[in-house]
Amino acid sequence: MGRTAHANVRPTVDHAVMEPRGTLYRIEDDLADGWLDEWAGGGVRAIEAYLAKHLAFLSYLDPDEASA
Repeated sequence: MGRTAHANVRPTVDHAVMEPRGTLYRIEDDLADGWLDEWAGGGVRAIEAYLAKHLAFLSYLDPDEASA
């Protein structure tokens, strides 16, 4: 019984991928002119890409139905 029941299982640094302290984030950079257009445009592009993949899959399953 010479050992403790609590094992040290954590590495010495558990946040190695975090940014260094003192890094400032400016919200003004995100709220610049056109931020909403950029955000919405990214969403529309993602939806269009998803729908294109969906159509390609449907045309694979039934080529006659997809061309209608």
